[in-house]
Amino acid sequence: MKKLLIGLSFMIPSVGFCCPSLEGTWSSSIQKFESFNKRWANIDDKAWSFMTQTQGHEVVVFNNMKEMFIATPEIEVKMGERKMQLPSKKEQITFNILGCTDNSIVLEYERYGKAQISKLHFENDNTYWEYMGTSDSDGNSHIREYYTKAK
Repeated sequence: MKKLLIGLSFMIPSVGFCCPSLEGTWSSSIQKFESFNKRWANIDDKAWSFMTQTQGHEVVVFNNMKEMFIATPEIEVKMGERKMQLPSKKEQITFNILGCTDNSIVLEYERYGKAQISKLHFENDNTYWEYMGTSDSDGNSHIREYYTKAK
């Protein structure tokens, strides 16, 4: 009997295992972005200045239909002496969950006409982060974008 129970435990997935919940409204967090990236990101001062002006504005809503809605308001960015308006954007994107653990989810979707894969790393039920950038860049900047769940 003991051998049977041990054998079954390897074949039956863990009852406690589940994906983190994506459903809900998530906001980009400038505070968490700055806290982590000031210490760890490998970027120059101009890139840092641009990023600190553009982070903390995006809102992502995930629903149970495997859709995400991304909204970014119009943002004024100062680059040296120049000011520039980045237009507001609203996107509706269908995604698939490729896999998950109890603290991460890997999503596959199409954005900007390209197939994308993102891994969301959950610190807790109310905070996740993902690496910024693309796989075709140098890959050494180590920049994270953080999102917190709206209450």
